[in-house]
Amino acid sequence: MVKITELVPGDLLQPGFWGRLNYAALAHAPEVFVIRNNGFANGVPLPLAFANPCLVDFAPAFRIRGARVRQEQLETALQRAHDVCVAGHGPFWLEVLEQTEAEDGV
Repeated sequence: MVKITELVPGDLLQPGFWGRLNYAALAHAPEVFVIRNNGFANGVPLPLAFANPCLVDFAPAFRIRGARVRQEQLETALQRAHDVCVAGHGPFWLEVLEQTEAEDGV
């Protein structure tokens, strides 16, 4: 069974998150971390919260696979991530780029 964990960028700043991710990587846990990236973490733009606002770039540091996709690609990406986990290749990091108001033209 593959566990899906839904997150927002601010969750990555919570105490213990990186330890949990590291443990999942070491255990080859069948877990998909879905980070819904709306460009902000705890009320500030991502470049002010992280040295690298491309969150999927954290995946290789933990030797896990990852992908950065748009909302319309999510279903296909989730299936791929599920297949990776079922094959025993342990957690998958999936960064979903959410459309912001600026992109909507508002």
